[in-house]
Amino acid sequence: MALYITSIIVAIVLLVFLIFKGVNMIPASLIASLAAILIGGVDLWKGLSQGYGVTMGNYVKDFFLIFFLSALFGAVMSDSGAASKIASTLVNKIGENSVILVLLVVTLILSYGGIMTYLVAFTLYPIAVILFKEADIPIKLFPATILGIAATICMTTLPGSPQIQNIMPTQYFHTNIYAGATIGIICGIYVFCANYLYLKYAKRKCAQKGEHYVNLDPENSGKNKQNSQNMNFWLAVLPIIVMLALIFILKNKFAANFSVVIAMFTANVLAFILFYKQLHDHIGETLETGTNNGINALMTTSAVVAFGGVATMSPQFANIVKLISNSHSNVYLISMLVVSIASGISGSASGGIGIWLNSFGTHLSTMNLNFEALHRLAVMSSGWTGCSPFSSGPVVASSVAHVKLKDSYPYVFVTCVVNPFIAMIIGYLLFSVGIV
Repeated sequence: MALYITSIIVAIVLLVFLIFKGVNMIPASLIASLAAILIGGVDLWKGLSQGYGVTMGNYVKDFFLIFFLSALFGAVMSDSGAASKIASTLVNKIGENSVILVLLVVTLILSYGGIMTYLVAFTLYPIAVILFKEADIPIKLFPATILGIAATICMTTLPGSPQIQNIMPTQYFHTNIYAGATIGIICGIYVFCANYLYLKYAKRKCAQKGEHYVNLDPENSGKNKQNSQNMNFWLAVLPIIVMLALIFILKNKFAANFSVVIAMFTANVLAFILFYKQLHDHIGETLETGTNNGINALMTTSAVVAFGGVATMSPQFANIVKLISNSHSNVYLISMLVVSIASGISGSASGGIGIWLNSFGTHLSTMNLNFEALHRLAVMSSGWTGCSPFSSGPVVASSVAHVKLKDSYPYVFVTCVVNPFIAMIIGYLLFSVGIV
């Protein structure tokens, strides 16, 4: 038992070290897995082929279409100018003095509409450049603003979200993506309001320190603005409405994965038809962008889950599962703790959920539990630690905005770690008094 625990600790420390050094997640997870295998005494080929390879293959098999369709949808909405149209319309309706609120709402619409968390940065950056310039807001607040919605409310909290984190538990617990709706809605409202108030405060503090908007990327300052000028707002938002409507209609007719795939596929086809005029000159480039983004996101996440597969190979792991299962501790709190730790270690919310489900999901599914509550609480537990400085969200969003992570992350920490942690506690307290 001691040797197994040592092997896992060494492997985790090595994985974190490699990620901090900027090593790609796939080789980093392979090196860390190799360390766990060699120190833990697991058969080398069995550990790599079954623990790592099979686990990664199963994840790719189950979620490839969702990752691809989500990334493609983000590319279409961005390149066509539809996302810009949604933003400009909301600015006109809400007012230029409410730019932060506008960007939060646009992020909510796009992310809840199926665009993957870290891909939202690519979609919204051209819009943010326009909005932040008008309001004289430092661009270093961009990552905290979009991730404060995409990596919190839409990723883990709101019921009905088609994000991968909200889909994964359905395969084990036979829930749907609307599980724990009351908890999710209440906590989602809290996070939205708390993040909005904090970002307004941060904007005011930046102004007091003499910090203003500086265009760090002149090439993209007006990207897609021309495409959106002649587009109808309701036409721009129609694919998102259709996607969400289909997910709701199909939620009890098909498996959660399949219903989301059908909805995303339909939304993509509709978007290509509606925006063909804006896309036809560079449709190949849009397809390539969407495909590359989807594959990169899928392989990064599956590598983290594969590392978890190696960690479960040792017979000692079964003893740990048995020990936890036979304990009289609160299963919900233990699950929340395991997901939080796994997400923090891997730097990935979906990776943390995957490790938890691969390790405990089958056993938990045989217990007499409130799976609606377990689904929601576990998913909410993944977000606050899954937004660490070495996770893809802050790194990608800061890179897209051309700001240094050390300048943007302090704001991300509040919107994506502190407030979601408080929301997680609120969610558990609601469950403890019978609200699900």
